[in-house]
Amino acid sequence: MKTLLLILGKETKEFAKGRYNQGLFEIAVEILKDQYELLTTVVEDGYNIPEEIGKFKQADAVIFQYPVYWFMMPSTLKRYIDDVYAYGEFFGHSNGSYGSGGLMNGKKFMLSTTWNAPADVFNNPNSFLEGRSLEEVLLPIKSHEFCGFEELPHFACYNVIKNPQFDADRDR
Repeated sequence: MKTLLLILGKETKEFAKGRYNQGLFEIAVEILKDQYELLTTVVEDGYNIPEEIGKFKQADAVIFQYPVYWFMMPSTLKRYIDDVYAYGEFFGHSNGSYGSGGLMNGKKFMLSTTWNAPADVFNNPNSFLEGRSLEEVLLPIKSHEFCGFEELPHFACYNVIKNPQFDADRDR
């Protein structure tokens, strides 16, 4: 049986309670638990670095669930990556070209994100994002590629503050 690591990178704040991301995370666990061996981390609850490294080593694929804040991941999730993606575990020196020292080769990753931006601002040259795709805006993708992970298609929910569609997003 394949092993998946699900990481919830929500932050509970006064304005954003994290319920949308928590709900998507819980749905993913429920749907995937019968098909995969699941490992989970809720970053906000704290973590043990050696245990997290072990989870990544066990996992065939990793799914990150998080809200996008200012076109980036929340600071607690960024700190988690800074803490856990250790030299010698995730990447190392290579005699090849820059970015070729990844040690997580053969593993896959997926980003599942929530946005307050509407879907129609992506891939639209007349919008604020000037025609950029979701993948072009989600720069953390490069961090994972640097470690050798293979990128899977991403999942995104849009307009989650102004016009939430949780049931439709859950069904997707």
